[in-house]
Parts: sequence; C-alpha cells; structure tokens
Amino acid sequence: MLVALFISLLVLLCIRVPIAFAIGLSSLFSIFFFSDIPLSLLIPRIFNTLNSSTFLAIPLFMLAGVIMESGGISARLIRFSSSLIGHIRGGLGHVTVLTSMAFAGISGSASADTSAVGSVLIPSMIKKGYPKGYAAALTACAGSLGPIIPPSIIMIIYGSLTGLSIGKLFLAGAIPGILIGMGLMIINYMAAKKLGLEKSERASLKEVWKSFLTAFWALMAPVIIIGGIVTGTFTATESGVIAVLYCFLISTFVYKEMKIRDLGEIFTKALNTTVMVMFIAATASAFGWILANEQFPIKVVNMLSVFTESKHIVILLIIAFLLLIGCFLETIAAAIIFVPVLSVLAVDFGFDPIQFATVVAICLIIGGITPPIGVLLFITNGIAKANINESIKYLWPFFGMILFVILLVAYVPFLSTLLPSLVK
Repeated sequence: MLVALFISLLVLLCIRVPIAFAIGLSSLFSIFFFSDIPLSLLIPRIFNTLNSSTFLAIPLFMLAGVIMESGGISARLIRFSSSLIGHIRGGLGHVTVLTSMAFAGISGSASADTSAVGSVLIPSMIKKGYPKGYAAALTACAGSLGPIIPPSIIMIIYGSLTGLSIGKLFLAGAIPGILIGMGLMIINYMAAKKLGLEKSERASLKEVWKSFLTAFWALMAPVIIIGGIVTGTFTATESGVIAVLYCFLISTFVYKEMKIRDLGEIFTKALNTTVMVMFIAATASAFGWILANEQFPIKVVNMLSVFTESKHIVILLIIAFLLLIGCFLETIAAAIIFVPVLSVLAVDFGFDPIQFATVVAICLIIGGITPPIGVLLFITNGIAKANINESIKYLWPFFGMILFVILLVAYVPFLSTLLPSLVK
C-alpha cells in the first residue's frame, strides 16, 4: 500500500496535478484499491485533524497579514528600515531583509510576508539597477523568515501534531531566524559589490527619528504578540486574535489608511488564502493517517537503526530528506504528513524535541524557495516579471547561507533551546 501511495503521488505531481488534489487522490487511490480500510473512516479523520482550536490561529494570522499589507503597516516598516540601513551598499536588499524580519514578527506566514514586502521593494530594487532575477531570489529568501521568526504558522501545526508547547516552539525560531537574516544581508552586500550597485545617501538622525515615530505602533505589534505568549497572558490561538485586532485598530484609527468599506475585500483575500491552506491540510492529514496506519514511522526508525546508530548522521540524512521533499511538496502539506513520522525519530534517537522541531521546521519552510514547487519564488518572480532561469542563478548563495544556519542549529543545540529554556 505504501508503494502505491508514493508512486501515485509522484505520477500525479509529474503530470502537474495541483498539490492538494495530488495528495488527496493518491490517498483515495491507495485506500480504495490496496487496503481494507472503509472510506467512511477517512472523513472523520480529516475532520478531527482540522477540528482544533490551535488550527484556528492559521486563518487569524493570515487575516492579520492582509490587514498589515492594506493598512499601511508594511509601508512604515519599510521606511524605518530604509532610514536605518538603506545607505549601506546593496541598501534596498538589506531593507528587504530587515523589513521581512519585522513583518515576520506579526504575520507568521511566508506568503503574506513575501507578497507585502515584495510588492513594494521588488519594483524599487529593479529601478535602482538590481537584476530582476536577483530581486526575486533575495525577496523570496527574506520572505521565508515569516514562519521562522515568531509567531509561526508552521510551528502552530508542529505543536498541534506533537503536543509540544507552541510558545516554546515560537521562541526556538527567534535566534535561527535572526542568524538567517544577518546571513542574507552578508550575501547581499557581497553581491552588491560584485554587481556594482551604488550606495544611497545616509538618512539624517532627524529622518531616522521621524520614521521611527511613524513606525512605532507597527513595531510594537511583535512585542505585544510574542510578549503575551511568553508571559502566558494568552495562548498561540488567542495571539492570532490579538494580532488581527491590533493591526485593525492601528490601520484604521492611527494610520487611517484602511476604511471600514475595505473590510469586504480584505476578508475575501484572507479567505481565499485560508481555504487553500486548510484544503491542503485536510488532504495531507489523510495521507499522514495512511502512513501511520501502515506503521511507516516504525519502519523508518528500523531502517535507520540498521544503517547507523549515530544521531549526527541521522540528522544529516533527515535534513537532506526534508530539503528534497520541500522541492515537491508544499510546506504545510509536508509538515502534516511527515512531522508525526519524524517526531518518532526524535524520541528514538534522543534528540531534544525543541531543537529537532526547529531543524525540521526550517528545512520544510525552505522548500518555499526551491523549484519546482517553490511558492515564494513564484510569487516574487511574478512581481518582478522574471522567469525561473533568471532568479535561480542568484538563489544558490542565499540558499547556501540558510543551509549553513540549519546545520548550526542541528549541531549547536542552544541556538534553538536557549530562549525556550527561559520560559516556564
């Protein structure tokens, strides 16, 4: 049955069936033809997976991201970032990364982060002489910080599937996310020198202060959201409500760039994204259920135990496997399918569960920038009007830096466990 499941999925992906339908159809095909499991058990299983208060945080953070984009929050974050580091060579590239890091502290979604920041900064970079493919590749990599720096939709899913503290999972991504952001800036600076990009004029202290004041309420959003979770004031799901409410209030009554009449369009946009994500989650839960029913996690553990008993080699194999999976499966689908499998490995090989979760999450998230699926890269290519060949040649140095940070997190535990250990 497992062979039929994976072969049918591969065939459907090869003939370009959309990922959600490919996962669902391969699950139905395997159950119908290669098992005695009644199909009537499938719907309750899917319903039980999605019928979770934790999953409610996903549409809430999606909505918060759309409100940020429409309400002038992202524009103010961009202006403040530009006043701080826009004068450094490759300034707009640095601004893209720094703004994405700030945006990530509110939305938790890579797609929302990439769309909001890219729609403003990619055209600006192209006007300043950045190659279209370079602007697309850098923005896609910066957008991947959305689910790494807390809050994080992928960590919400991981926690709901494994029972780990979502608050601690959020905090685990903070230091790795900052390291990735700094690494992307280093690569951008080196590339800017090579491409001969001009420096911009340094902003005056008056301009920095003025841009800080205009961005102050936007910058307070991550502090309120993460601070509330860390202190136990509200849960991860409740933090989604706080994010929506806070973004709505400052967009409507402080920045005054969002009108009540805009809410219909905002809700529609957020709903479209949420339905797509939740449909993928539903079909992926069916796929994962089949894997669990066929004892796939136990078989994987036994196979690895025969191959090696070294946890250091095992983590390398897992990283390679997840990076490969990320090329073909959407991040949320891959998480729902493989996290239950991999969590068994974490226990059997003695990994710290928080550290292991961080490595797995970052590996799955990076799938958003790698072809052929590469959702984030397709978003930025669309904004830049670039093709995949133009962006892929600039992608690999950034990807290499992210991979370096993944390996650091895998072999230096305190990078992911330090902040969670400070929270009871």
